Amino acid sequence: MLTEENISLFKAAARKLELKKNDFFVRENESCDLIGIVKSGTLYSYFEDADGNFIVNELYSANTIVTSYRSFSTGIPSPSFIKVYSDAVIYVIDKREYNELILEHKFLLLFKNIIEQLFVNKCFKETSLVKLKAKERYLELIVARANVEQDFPQHLIASYLKIRPETLSRLKSLDIHQGRK
Repeated sequence: MLTEENISLFKAAARKLELKKNDFFVRENESCDLIGIVKSGTLYSYFEDADGNFIVNELYSANTIVTSYRSFSTGIPSPSFIKVYSDAVIYVIDKREYNELILEHKFLLLFKNIIEQLFVNKCFKETSLVKLKAKERYLELIVARANVEQDFPQHLIASYLKIRPETLSRLKSLDIHQGRK
């Protein structure tokens, strides 16, 4: 998790980017040259699979890192879209600034923390998809991201969890919150 100190350091070097609902942070097959920390609003990353199914692969809200990191670090086109769900303000650093800042020790440590956070999030999601049942994935998500149900509609959350919206409705209608009190 990024510390307040890390977020403050990032903000000091960044510029504010304001995006409206349905704007794109990056589009599929475009190079992503920005890395950011969401100040406010929400975004989601998605792609279409070979069968044309809409798949959400990440949800971004306040104080989360937003980028298509594979594209940002290599310059290859982004494999997915990152779209604004609710008007967003994002502190962003572009690739050129990143390359200059990384020469400073404090920024090297900051970017190391950011990269580690992105990697841990990816590993966590991959492991949960393989090892956990839908109900367990849902419970882990609402514990890890307390406001996810307020920030995103059910169909985006369901896609992120790799379940149908009807399945998520059933899970929510069960008394699954008992153990969290």
